[in-house]
Amino acid sequence: MSAPQLAELLSSRYGFTFPANRIVETGRTEGSTLYEASNEDGAAIQLELFDNAEVRGIGGDVDSLDAELAKIAAPGAFRPRHAGVTEDGRFYVLREATVGTPLRDLILEKHEAGQTFTNEEARDLLTAAAEAVDAYNAAGYPSFLARSINTDQLLVLPSWSKVPVKLALVGPSVDLAATEDNLHDFWNVVAQVTSQPVDEQAAARHATAAGYLQEVTSAEKPESSELPAEASAAVAPRPQDGYRKPPEPYPSGGVAPAGAARVKRNPWPWVIGALAAALVVMLVAWFVTTQRGQEWSVAEQEIAQAYPGVVSKKGGKRGWQGLECESAAPDAGQEAKIRCAGEELGVSVAKYPTQTARDQELPGEEYATVLGSGECMIADYEIPEAYPQAFAMAPYDKGQFLLIVNGYQAEDMRLDLPVCE
Repeated sequence: MSAPQLAELLSSRYGFTFPANRIVETGRTEGSTLYEASNEDGAAIQLELFDNAEVRGIGGDVDSLDAELAKIAAPGAFRPRHAGVTEDGRFYVLREATVGTPLRDLILEKHEAGQTFTNEEARDLLTAAAEAVDAYNAAGYPSFLARSINTDQLLVLPSWSKVPVKLALVGPSVDLAATEDNLHDFWNVVAQVTSQPVDEQAAARHATAAGYLQEVTSAEKPESSELPAEASAAVAPRPQDGYRKPPEPYPSGGVAPAGAARVKRNPWPWVIGALAAALVVMLVAWFVTTQRGQEWSVAEQEIAQAYPGVVSKKGGKRGWQGLECESAAPDAGQEAKIRCAGEELGVSVAKYPTQTARDQELPGEEYATVLGSGECMIADYEIPEAYPQAFAMAPYDKGQFLLIVNGYQAEDMRLDLPVCE
């Protein structure tokens, strides 16, 4: 399928508005093509398009698969969120966009330096992945991990992530796997990370990946495998030590629009959880200033006038907290949007034609925290699974505007945002 066709599929079926020129092929598997769709705000998803409609291990019809996927809670995996069949009969899966370095590369770097992971490091790295293996096995979908449990598809995430390693390529595929296959694959991964052979006795005692990992990493390594104390200290699992790299400069962030049929449920698209995933694949939007010192458009000028303490008077100038402000492509239903961003903090202000149009993109009031009082009240929503944090702020008194604050200190900094001045 062409990029415009994929863009139309994402828009018509899920309400995503990814431009066709931001849908790029990123790789091939034995039976599928991988694409990544992104936008200027830093949101991204991965789309896997299979060569035909024949997939295995889905346990039922495709129409019920979305509900089954939603039941599996596994932070240690880049989760599949939607699945379907295209009009020309090809199966596809949408999942969180991947980010990170293959675990294999990290292991090789250690070996080249004459080092190995300590048991504690191995446990810290692999616990979330082990729990994900157990979650999919327990849910009756072991085949979703048929391609995932190896050091090429286990990705080491940057230091902003609460989970150090995640499983990629999770979801239905042309391959088939059983629970036992997944456990054997995981034992082999642990062996590669620890540089120790599979512990057959421990394997026989445990029917879960997490149980096996806990036992084999709780014991001391043989003396011949121990590193000198100074070497062990040098590879302790800290973000600055290199295997979990510090974050890249922070990109734009925003809210992908919900489809019209989903207005009355919590509409934050799961794609927002991938805001930070774009850190390693996008240029920094705030650094590329194509309209430095330019006048705002008419709609953008209304944003600047409504929030002079947030947005600069002209494009390319600095606004709140010294953040550089630029025009941003408005999402569906928006008239204009301005993005002000720096390395670790960003704020977007969007203008809608009416308050009704804005409120259609928001969850119900039951999801909001009300900030302020009197004439200045704001419905504040935490955007779930956003890394770093992201919050949407809908002022009561200016119903055409929506503000998105995201960054490492967004929870605290949003309280200082001059929305009511």
